Amino acid sequence: MLSELNLTEARKGFSSLYDQVFNTFKPTIINRKKSEQVLVLRVDLQKMLLSHFSLKPEVISEDNNSVTLSLDQLELYVNGNTLEEAIKILIEDLKFYAQDYIQRSQLFLHAPNRRSHFPYVLRVLLCDNDEEIRSLLEL
Repeated sequence: MLSELNLTEARKGFSSLYDQVFNTFKPTIINRKKSEQVLVLRVDLQKMLLSHFSLKPEVISEDNNSVTLSLDQLELYVNGNTLEEAIKILIEDLKFYAQDYIQRSQLFLHAPNRRSHFPYVLRVLLCDNDEEIRSLLEL
């Protein structure tokens, strides 16, 4: 079982909670009321958990010599004159979609066709720059 704190205890001892989660690698559940819970977890461990959510776009060479990248997991499709251009466009679209998703997460998490996108979106949002996002694309 994971350790649990109520919100009041967590607030009073936030520094101690932070140290416990960070230094001992032990996630902690914070409870509010009887049904509201959040999990406090190190970012590096969260990245590890999400690493199985692969972003593998299909590369399609078009008749006009352009390149289409099809990322079915997130229903994102881009086209560029070259593979590099298509990758850059896909990275920008991933950033835009991830920001839009997280800003309207209540809507997207209740939409049956978008709910499953959450781990991929979180994986993108945890990246610090475009190079990290590019490394997520298994090309």
